Amino acid sequence: MLGIMIGSMALIIVLSAFNGFEEIVGKLYGSFDSDLKIVPVTGKYFVPKLSLIHEIEKVGNIRAITPVIEENAMFKYRNNQNPGTFKAIDPKYIKSAGVDSMIVSGDDVLYEDSTSYAILGGGLANKLDVHGYDEIHPVQVYVPKKGVEISMHNPGNALSQKDIIAGGIFSVQQDFDSRYVIVPMQFARELLDDPKSLTAIEINLLDKSRMDEIQSKITSIAGKDFKVLNRFEQQSTLFKVMHSEKAAVYLVLSLILLIATFNLIGALLMLALEKQKDMAIMLSMGARPRIVQRIITFEGLLLSLVGAVIGLGLGALICWLQIHFGFVKLGGADSTFVVNAYPVAFNPIDFVVVFATVVVLGFFASWLPARMANRKIDVKVLNERQ
Repeated sequence: MLGIMIGSMALIIVLSAFNGFEEIVGKLYGSFDSDLKIVPVTGKYFVPKLSLIHEIEKVGNIRAITPVIEENAMFKYRNNQNPGTFKAIDPKYIKSAGVDSMIVSGDDVLYEDSTSYAILGGGLANKLDVHGYDEIHPVQVYVPKKGVEISMHNPGNALSQKDIIAGGIFSVQQDFDSRYVIVPMQFARELLDDPKSLTAIEINLLDKSRMDEIQSKITSIAGKDFKVLNRFEQQSTLFKVMHSEKAAVYLVLSLILLIATFNLIGALLMLALEKQKDMAIMLSMGARPRIVQRIITFEGLLLSLVGAVIGLGLGALICWLQIHFGFVKLGGADSTFVVNAYPVAFNPIDFVVVFATVVVLGFFASWLPARMANRKIDVKVLNERQ
């Protein structure tokens, strides 16, 4: 019972820690990614129909619909250059897209007095040696021209270039900070020489709990040529890896729990040997062999269930203490992690899965010795021992 208790406790603690990390990563990516994102099934660019946006607005629970252009580019500032990705949005959507809350230096202005401004990710700004607002030295943005082949004699003719003023620096998460630059939509259209096309339409919701419902409705509105991605689907590779790691850890700890149940098998076999005389008396009084078998099986299940309940309770208590006091730290005092202590989050499904795992393992661990003991019991045993 102690082995099962420790195994159950370890399972719920580790699974809750994975939930905590998933929640942290979701928040980090969620501050940059939209709630829902409409992208074409084939190709990268598409020309949106006005009727599509109007139909989406009628769905309700929509806080903002933001047209977006994302494109890879080369950025140059003074003597430094680095590849990255610009994300172009309409300046009026900057607050609804959450960009204003990410600014760590400069302003959240993308367009003012006929001048375009860029907000650079902190990592990319560091590589380019941009320290904030600089109207004297603009950032040069280079993208390949569509339909133009690169000539080895003059490769510059295949590139489109446009200058933009560095207006600020944002910081969200390393993956975004190291490669993204936010620019106004008009700047991107002039740079790409494409006045109509988009790469995505981002949608932010008022009530995020209705995300699945809204996603289903917008999918039917958008049609088969488009797919509507939620936050997890926008970063599908990352979250698939996290779920795979969680599943692998669950299997490893379940194997340890399985080994612990062998102690249960041994204990029940010893019980069966010790109580042979009592079981023979029951058989001589008219009890069926199946009743004896059930007694041993229920004994094993009782030990398993008690161990599981105590283990889950202790695991929940330790997780609760970690959430409120954070006594298990991540790194030292000078740690650069996003959080100082191991993040923990409860998921009711984990408790159900762990409890079901213990019940299934406990049943098989009880059923085997019960069958073995039942075969060896005979009324003659009673007469031989009297």
